[in-house]
Parts: sequence; C-alpha cells; structure tokens
Amino acid sequence: MRAQARMVLCIGMVGVCCIGSSPPSRYYTLSTLPRPEAAAGTSTGTVRVAPVSLPESLERPQMLRRTGANTVDVLEFERWIEPLDVLLRNTLVADLASLLPATDVVGASAPGVEDRTVVLNIRALEATTAGEVALDAVWFILPRGAEAPEHTQRTSVRQRAASGQPVDVAAAVSQAVEQLSRDIAAQLRTSR
Repeated sequence: MRAQARMVLCIGMVGVCCIGSSPPSRYYTLSTLPRPEAAAGTSTGTVRVAPVSLPESLERPQMLRRTGANTVDVLEFERWIEPLDVLLRNTLVADLASLLPATDVVGASAPGVEDRTVVLNIRALEATTAGEVALDAVWFILPRGAEAPEHTQRTSVRQRAASGQPVDVAAAVSQAVEQLSRDIAAQLRTSR
C-alpha cells in the first residue's frame, strides 16, 4: 500500500513539474486619424454610427489568419483589446470625427439625436499569413426619419501589412478602416 502511495505521489510530482505556463496574451487595438481642432459653435449636425455587423466567425477576441482556401488559424494569444465590432465602431467614429471636424460624430448615444446614421455591415475582414488584409464592407447613410437608404455603398480594400506579424496586421487593419472612413466621409459631405 505504501509503495502504491509513493508511486502515485511521484507520478503527481512529475505531472506538476511538466506542466508549464502558457505564453502571455498580447492585445491589439486600431489607430485612428488625429483629430483637428474645430471652431466652437460650427457644428453642421450629428452623425451616429450604428453598431457594426460582423460575420459570426469574427465575433471572438482572438485574431484570425487565413491559411488556405478552407483553413483558418485562431491565434489564441493574439487578441483584440475589445470586441471587434466595438473596436471597429469606435475607430470609425474617431476617423469620421477627424475627417468631418464640423460634424458631431457619435457612436454609443441613443438613437434620435442624429441627423444621419451610418449603417455598416462588414462582410469580410481577413488577414493572410503573407500579411495582406482584405476588408469588404457594405454600408449606407440613413437620413433622420427615413425607413430605407437611397443608396447602398460597398467598400473593398486590400492593404499590405509590413509582415504577417499581428502588430503589422493590426496596423494594416487600421489603414483599411481609414480608407472605409474616407469613403463614408465623402458620401456624408455630398448628402448634406
């Protein structure tokens, strides 16, 4: 009986010694355009960015990398700082505020305060092992009181990252969202 107890104790100790700690998670965010100073009292209205719609595959904290036509790697320890739909919305709000300094751009406020609402559906946001980011988005601007948009727009961006490393992929996603923001800002300027 003692021999069995010693053996169990030894096996347990070997198990404890062999268990290592997992690598620490690294967190990434998106950069935004710098915000220019707006003159006081010159607001041309309020634009609200509605919650961003994403494919279910992107509704996770981990970064994903396409490795083939039908394969994707989940980078377990490379994570977005907040849910990707929230991160994209916040980045879009900041970029639009920079591009439209005389417009109040809001995200989390209650509907009803806006003159126009930007509705965005991200159809694809993929990074490859080679370091290319592809963003495909369908969006429209809904004037206050309208039930349907006049026009639906589509923005497709391919952005080359400096490498396939997650930090460079995050920078390339930031640049792709900046291009999307520029397309939306141009439409907002013409649809006043």
